[in-house]
Amino acid sequence: MTVTMYGWFFERMPATVHYTQEKLIEYLKWDIGTWKQALLCWDKVLEGEPLDEGQALELGARDGGLSLYLAEKGMQVLCSDLEGPTPAAQELFKRNLRTEQIILEAIDATAIPYADESFTTVIFKSVLGGIGMVSGFAGIEQALREMHRVLRPGGLLLFAENLAGSWLHRRARRAFVPWGKDWLYPSLGELEGLLAVFGEYEVRTYGFLSCMKKDFAPFVAGDRLICQSPRSPRHYMAFGYARKV
Repeated sequence: MTVTMYGWFFERMPATVHYTQEKLIEYLKWDIGTWKQALLCWDKVLEGEPLDEGQALELGARDGGLSLYLAEKGMQVLCSDLEGPTPAAQELFKRNLRTEQIILEAIDATAIPYADESFTTVIFKSVLGGIGMVSGFAGIEQALREMHRVLRPGGLLLFAENLAGSWLHRRARRAFVPWGKDWLYPSLGELEGLLAVFGEYEVRTYGFLSCMKKDFAPFVAGDRLICQSPRSPRHYMAFGYARKV
């Protein structure tokens, strides 16, 4: 079931209303003009949620930006990556005085070593394609099943993921991105199919020009004009939420 109750909001307010550029860089690291749309979405979805209850899990955390995002909203967070988060993640949490809220661990998203219904929130950014590069689409399906399994009933999955996008994006990635030939970029339809297990979800899309040159101001401005549709298979990034019903 696709839910549209938040859709009107996602593309209507600039992230600078809430976050400084420095904070956006801490959370997102790169392609800020595109990925900040996910933060706006998640901010709206998290309104009214009991953020100080239970524990959140970030998968594929690398430098830990989204773990910091959740910790600064009052959550206790397990920050994880396949071989553990980077030293930069530890420095990030220390600099922001969040070390008591965040635990670091090595976790394979396709085999999460926690019991059913362990977490209130799971979050990830640009993770599925890397799983697919190693384990194919079956690996991506397994990762989503694991996320669903470890969420409590009513729990939230917050996601932002690279999509296959248009033929132009596919060609440019193969030509200019070192891993572009191997990374498995799901289509919009494939992503929605994966989320159906949760029972409630919403997917929005964004980004066209910025894929060609990240954070290039004219492309960021151009995307604000081009990406008027909240859902398009021609956009290269999808974001949203799913709730375990």
